[in-house]
Amino acid sequence: MKVLHATTSIGWSGGAEQCFLFAKYMREFGVETAVLTYPGTELEKRASESGIRVFHFPLTKKLDLKGARELSRIISRFTVVNTHISKAHWFVWLSCLFTKKRPVVVYTRRVNYPISPISAITKYNINTDVLVAISPAISNRLSKFPFLRKKIRLVPPGIELQRFSRDTVGYSKKDFGIDPNGKVLVNVANFSEVKGSFVLLKAFCELSKRFENLFLFLVGRDTEKAIPLARKLGIEKKVFVLGFRRDVPQILKACDIFVLPSLNEGIAGSLLQAMAMGMIVVATKVGGIPYYLKDGKNGILVEPNSVESLVCGIERALSNLENDKMKNSAVETAREFDIRKIAKKTLEIYEEAVKISFSDNSRKR
Repeated sequence: MKVLHATTSIGWSGGAEQCFLFAKYMREFGVETAVLTYPGTELEKRASESGIRVFHFPLTKKLDLKGARELSRIISRFTVVNTHISKAHWFVWLSCLFTKKRPVVVYTRRVNYPISPISAITKYNINTDVLVAISPAISNRLSKFPFLRKKIRLVPPGIELQRFSRDTVGYSKKDFGIDPNGKVLVNVANFSEVKGSFVLLKAFCELSKRFENLFLFLVGRDTEKAIPLARKLGIEKKVFVLGFRRDVPQILKACDIFVLPSLNEGIAGSLLQAMAMGMIVVATKVGGIPYYLKDGKNGILVEPNSVESLVCGIERALSNLENDKMKNSAVETAREFDIRKIAKKTLEIYEEAVKISFSDNSRKR
């Protein structure tokens, strides 16, 4: 079996990371894998470093007929093409119209946004063999269209447990010039409104008035955009803007509490990574998060878009820093998302879809 993982995401996102991880770990099961992305992306760099073959989307915002034909020649080389973002799926779907032998097309839906009836009838239905929902909420939304139900499979994203582990050797607070007795909150996300970044800064402002030795690390793309608001709130000396990093596991070792105040999420892979490292976590009740994060058991849940609720949740986290039972439960939860286990399950879905496709084609002949 030859599998192509595709995303049009320019930055390093959840979908881009899953493209890379699936391509990387499916090879362990003897599958030939490749990725389809734009030139110069972080995904291309990581794939190339790992010896994974890289193909490129046509350099266009809207796929024209020439680009569709060009792309059709790439996807026709593969048994399965798994798209990981809407635009990539649209490009691949359109290109399938120009292939003599269409690959099995799998679309992984990562966001719980409304789906238009036109999209459901066309690109989610015709020439799309499987719809993978990464959370029950997304699966339920897709299931509102009865004709799609047979295509839907529920498979969460996977995390690298060997990278995100309690045994990871990482940085200390001293490496960042922070007193070892200080407490560090960390948020790993691209800085944006939908990730709750502004709510987090306002909540941290309130908390810094109550806890003198408290600090905040912001890790991710565009985190430099936090600087103006941090200055306005008078907390710029306690907020560390670290930007996009590849050494996230090592940074997490220097932190005490992981905070994810998103307004919308698919499944929140960065949250699961922190749980795998045995951290106390605080996250909002959105998307797929409440399906695995149980308040008071393996973490702390708060209301979205609420400074007051986030402040209370972080205060609870600070009082639970020695709660080994909560930390152990978080680790056990994260183990269910082992990328090897998820990759194997996804391959089984591919194999099932390929058999059905082969059977359908045989009947047509």
